[in-house]
Amino acid sequence: MTITAHTQDQNNNAADVDAPGPFRSPSWHVLRRLSGSALTLGGLACIAGGTLHPIVDGEAHSVEALQGAGAPWAQILLAIGTTLLLLGLPGMYAWLAPRIGIAGLIGLVAYAIGNLVTATGHLTVELFVAYPFAHDPERAALIATDDSMLGTPAFELLNTVGGLVMLAGMGIFGASLIRNRAVPLWIGVLTVVGMVGFMLPIPAVAGISGFIYEAPRGIAIAAIGILMIRR
Repeated sequence: MTITAHTQDQNNNAADVDAPGPFRSPSWHVLRRLSGSALTLGGLACIAGGTLHPIVDGEAHSVEALQGAGAPWAQILLAIGTTLLLLGLPGMYAWLAPRIGIAGLIGLVAYAIGNLVTATGHLTVELFVAYPFAHDPERAALIATDDSMLGTPAFELLNTVGGLVMLAGMGIFGASLIRNRAVPLWIGVLTVVGMVGFMLPIPAVAGISGFIYEAPRGIAIAAIGILMIRR
């Protein structure tokens, strides 16, 4: 009787766990598709934002550039894309974890931290500080003339260190994708190329340099997102 009662209690508990309710967690199938969708949309938004980002006289963050065509929609697209990217990365790691090893984990964490520190911080300042200042005649002079928006050593250090961490993370993650054949080879190659592209001395030209910077990694991330949705 005791064994029978214990077994019945276990069955009842299992039924309670499986039963739908307001606090039931989404299944992995749903989370995988949500993460993949976030990555796909985020990658495309970053490509569009980078391509539309105004550049005037070789500068992307001067008063004239911040007043140029494409602002603030380009920055908004980049901010949305970065946010979706960060939301999708945990699910992407869970999906890739059995195939990318410890190096892939290190690269992905560094890439996430770099995005969080540099891209998020930079875009927050650009959207909510530099852009409104550039459109206020009394405050436009506060925008730095060296294309850094704030012109402070701390902000420059934040962008530099965060950017290097992000690029190193991209390189390590891309190399892990290639080495382990975790995804089609061209995706890993694009991830590595995206890291190298940021280091090339490309002249800042509207509609071109932003696309070159954002397209390789944006396409790679969006492609991984599509694979997650389909598989």
